[in-house]
Amino acid sequence: MNTADASATPPSFPPDWKPLPGSGPALVPGDGEALLVLAQLDVPPQRLDALRASFAPREEERFRSFATDALRSRWGAARGTLREVLGAAVGCAPREVAFRYAAHGKPQLANSPLRFNISHSGAVALIAVARVEVGVDVELPRPRRSDGIARRFFAPGEIERLFAIEDPERRADAFFRLWTCKEAFLKVTGEGLSRSTRSYEIAPDSSRLLWAVGIPDAATRYSVYPLDVGDPYRAALVAEGPVRLLRYRWR
Repeated sequence: MNTADASATPPSFPPDWKPLPGSGPALVPGDGEALLVLAQLDVPPQRLDALRASFAPREEERFRSFATDALRSRWGAARGTLREVLGAAVGCAPREVAFRYAAHGKPQLANSPLRFNISHSGAVALIAVARVEVGVDVELPRPRRSDGIARRFFAPGEIERLFAIEDPERRADAFFRLWTCKEAFLKVTGEGLSRSTRSYEIAPDSSRLLWAVGIPDAATRYSVYPLDVGDPYRAALVAEGPVRLLRYRWR
């Protein structure tokens, strides 16, 4: 459900997202830590050109395939920023970051035990790096028939809790907060669309995964973290085990 509204404006960074301290140990998550990076994607042309300089040929081909300048620029900024963050984490130039792909297509670093994930929507990208599997999702809410989507894609317990909220605006906001948690879970497992969104249940009010079909220890194995990335955006992280969050805003 990521959106690419060309008129979207980035949020004001919440105060707990600290300025980037520069390259060094702060960009390398330790055991039990998850590094989170929040980046604005509307960048000047010179900045975009510098980011593109790190692209592999297939990334440049993908960059050129987008239909509009806004889509092209934001995708390029997100991909280039990802390369910068991962390069800083593993100690190499952004262009030297090498990827490999898991069974369901989840990207991984080719020569590092670190795990990462990225999501972008509107004018914002969210990146997570850790020593355990992580999944992130960020969404720019836009008007949609969220009640109907919830009835179709949420688990019964999630539907019950959602529709206990009588006010339509509060219910729509709760929908997006829950949706980001559910998307982040699909990404941490690497299953993506191969797993039904009705096959697991999240209680966002208590930030807990309650159960997941086929993963008997899901409730204790994964931790759910709704994130404040600044209005109007909604976001979440799911990690394999509890982690301490390190939040930074990118240059």
